[in-house]
Formats: sequence, structure tokens, C-alpha cells
Amino acid sequence: MPAPSEIAEKLMKDGHQAMKRTDWTEAKNCFEQALQIKETPELLEHLGQAAWWLDDAETTFESREKAFQIYRRQGNARAAARVAISIAYDYFSFQGEYALSNGWSRRANRLLENLETVPEHGLVKAWDGNVAIEADHDPAKAFRLGKEAADIAEELQNFDLQMMSVALQGLALVFEGKVDEGMPLLDEAATAAMTGEISDLETSINVCCYLITACEYVRDYNRAVQWCFSVKRRTENGTFPLMFSFCQIHYAGVLIWNGDWDEAETVLKKASNNLIDSRPAHAAEGLVKLAGICRFRGKFKKAEELLDKAAQKPFRMLGANLVLAEKAALAYDRGDPVSAANLADRYLLNTPEKCRLMLPKGLEVLTLAQLDLHKFTEAEHSSKRLRNIAELAGTEPLIAFAHYTDGMVHLAKKENQQACTCFEQSVELFDRNKNPFQTARSRCGMAVTLHRLGQNQPALREIHAAIETFNQLKAKPEQDRANTILKKIKSLSADHAEVSSPEALTAREQELLCEIAQGKSNSQIASDHYISIRTVERHISNIYGKLGVSGKSARAKATAFAHRNELVG
Repeated sequence: MPAPSEIAEKLMKDGHQAMKRTDWTEAKNCFEQALQIKETPELLEHLGQAAWWLDDAETTFESREKAFQIYRRQGNARAAARVAISIAYDYFSFQGEYALSNGWSRRANRLLENLETVPEHGLVKAWDGNVAIEADHDPAKAFRLGKEAADIAEELQNFDLQMMSVALQGLALVFEGKVDEGMPLLDEAATAAMTGEISDLETSINVCCYLITACEYVRDYNRAVQWCFSVKRRTENGTFPLMFSFCQIHYAGVLIWNGDWDEAETVLKKASNNLIDSRPAHAAEGLVKLAGICRFRGKFKKAEELLDKAAQKPFRMLGANLVLAEKAALAYDRGDPVSAANLADRYLLNTPEKCRLMLPKGLEVLTLAQLDLHKFTEAEHSSKRLRNIAELAGTEPLIAFAHYTDGMVHLAKKENQQACTCFEQSVELFDRNKNPFQTARSRCGMAVTLHRLGQNQPALREIHAAIETFNQLKAKPEQDRANTILKKIKSLSADHAEVSSPEALTAREQELLCEIAQGKSNSQIASDHYISIRTVERHISNIYGKLGVSGKSARAKATAFAHRNELVG
């Protein structure tokens, strides 16, 4: 008959084997049985790890806090610090308790102060760097901590810690707008994760999550989809539902970008519900993305309910600022530019300037709201900020957003040729990067400018293409806006009034139109300009053609056009 100590030893070995197979339930059972024979901090720590993967918060907290206490009584500062780091993550992830999480992190740092360099020194720096990004929005601090962790990893020749630190530095650089420097680091670390070079599973998947998060912020969805599929393949067997849910929320961002809103909604509901039950703080992003889909489709009340939920504790720790940005967009789509501008301003004030890649989310809405409020100078400044960030990041989707807001500014200022150029560029870039919704919005802007420039047939082609896309997406608010533009184009074309802009006329034609508006006859104009009446008549015929006017009322309508566009001195 084996002695109890031998049975406990075998159960512990069996538990470790089950952990290697990612059979967390079997591992948890083995560790619990072993603890019934003898309680040790090592067994409690292992039990906490297995329970963590199973999203069993109660067992995770109970076993880890008890393990911490025993390690402290034994004077094992290193082991106590290691467990304290895990508990810091638990309070952050399970309960969204920033203060408690920070307290446990500080305990870990204190315990490690008098020890020679060990991996835990690097782990706590990596964790604090993660918080600096996610909660504090301080990429400079995150980069510094990542660099310090990397130095420790190099000293100890700890590859897992090295890759985690490299990924953290890469994410911090991307958030600062240094995309060309940050993305290669993230690619390197994620490659090590997917090829199995990183031995710790949690580290491996966290590294990939860093990369996909960075992709979403720079709108590099082509890269994001490749890594999403890689992580999905590794996580979809159900042995680690937490990481699968994280990946699904990121993957839903790709689906939304590509216009696959129905699938995105299904994915988000499932992933968010899983996280609400286990890691509510991390469910915030999914709730906000769901609200975005509802907003796109005109389900404003449902969007508001989701955002109100995401703004509550425990979601608010990671969701508060995301909620502000989405509420600003919701207010704008509801036709409330005052609230939209105020909310966008709050979002930008809450986002440090050094977190450059978080700013475009608020700057786009702010620009559009300011234009609706006829604050053209402010709108031009907001759009310029967005353009500067986009140029710094250098990714086509961000540049496309900048072209779109620039186009809207030019449109409001009646700088139609410049607006048309901006919209053409945004259509090209959005279409090339497979975003049908934003492509269609840009087509609407281009339709308006083409119409103002007297190019009615191209304008109608653009607006019809936009309406077809919005109809396919069931994007009712934008579809309504596009239909309003279409009616205006048709109405003005039929009425032959204000179908063009002064820019459609040559300098000589504008000059002659001014004299027509002053009441001069064709013969007077010919005499004043030393040209024949026939030449005057040819110019006037060209003017009428560009303005779309004819018949007995042509001269009166041309005169009205000149006065509306301030051509008469």
C-alpha cells in the first residue's frame, strides 16, 4: 500500500502531465486530491494556475492567496513575489480592480528588492508595462519597463521573458506612432510564439494578442487577419476559452472592417458573454464593438444600452475611454453634433498626446461634428492633427481616414476641386484595404463635389454605388444620408439651379458671368472687351451649358448663380 506522501507525489506528477496536455480539468482534479493529503504552497500555486485557465475565479483567488501566505511564512520571497504578480493580474482581469491589482504588484516589487536577479524581476516589470499600456495609456513608461525586462531576460538567458519584453516594447512604439519600429518587434515575438519557441502557453498567446491589438490601432487588418487565424488555430479546441474569447473579439474587428457585420455580431455576442461571466473587465471592448455595429445599422437605443453597460464597473476599467469615443460617434449619427463634439473632446483629453494611435478615433468624429457646427477653423485643425498622425504611422487605412476628413473640410469651405481629390484618394485606399463602408462614405463626398463641379453623371454613378453598398450592409443611417444626396442632385439637375460651382467655369467665363449679373447686354460686353458679339455669345452658351440652364430664364438663373456664389463685386 503506497504511503500518503507517495500518492500525493504521483498526483502532483499526473497534474503536471495534464497541464502539459492543456487538460486543465484533469490537472485541477489531481492537485485538489493531492492537497487533501498534504497542503503545500507549490500545490496551491499549481491549482491556482489550472483554475485560472478554467476561468474558475473563486478557486484561483483562494489557492493563490493561500499559497502567497505560506510562502511568506516560509520566508520564500521569490515564490511569494511570483504568486503576487499572478494575483495582480487576477484582480485586474477577473474583477477590474485597478487599485487592488496595483497593490499586489507593489508587494511583488517590494519582495524582490533584496534578491539577486531572477526571472520574477522581469515578470513584474512586464506586467507593470502591460498596465501602463492598457490602463494608464503611457507608452513611454511601458517601453522603459519592457526594455528593463529585456535586459533582465538577456542576463538570465530567459527566452520567454525576452520575447514578452520585445512584444511589449513593440506595442509601446506602435502606440506612440512609431509603427515602422514597433511592428517588426511584434512580428518577431509572435513568430516565436506560433512556432513553439516560447515554452509558456500564456506568454505565447499574450504576445500574439499584443500584435493583433497593434494591428487594430493602425488599421492594418491584412496583417491582423493572418495572426488572428494563427491564434484561432491554436486556441479553438476549447482548452483555453479565455484566450479564444480574446482572439475572437480581435477577429471581430477584422470582420467589421471587411463589412461582415452579421458574422462579427455573432462572434462578439458569444465572446463577450463568455468574458462577462469570467473576465468582465476584458468584455468591455466586445461590448463597445457590438454597440458600433448597432450604430452603423441605426439601432441607436440598443447601442446606447451596450455603451451604458460598458461604462459600469467592472467593465469601465478598460472600457471607459472606448465608451466615450463610441458615444461621440453615436451622438453624431443621431444628429447631435454638440454632444458629439463634447464627447470627442473628453475622449481626446483623457488620451495622452503621446498615445498617438489612440487619437484618430476621436479626431474623426470631432472634425465632422465641428463642421456641422460651422466651426471650420477648428475642424481644419482637428483634421490636420489626424493627418499628421496618419502620416507618422504610414498605414494606408489611417491615411484614408485623413483624406476623408480633409475632403469634408474642403467640401464645407466650397473648395470643391481639393475636396474631390481628397475623396478620390480615400475611396482608392479604403477600397484597396477592403473596407466597403468607409469606401461608400467617401463616395458620397465625391458625389457631392462632382455635382458641384458640374459633372452630374459621374456624381450619380458614385452615389448609386454608395447606396448599393449601404443597402447590402443594412447601414440605414448612411443609406438615408446617401438617398438625401441623390434626391438633391436629381432635384437641382432638373431645376437647372446651382448644379455647378464657379470652379467649373474658366476665369474668362467667370468674368463675363459677372458682367451678365450686372445687367450688361451682349453688345456692351463685346464693346468693353474688344471682342465680337459672336465670341460673347459663344462664351455665354458655354456658361449656360455648364450651369445647366436654358431658355428664356437662362440669363436670370445665371445671374442668381453669380450672386449666390459672390461673383458680383
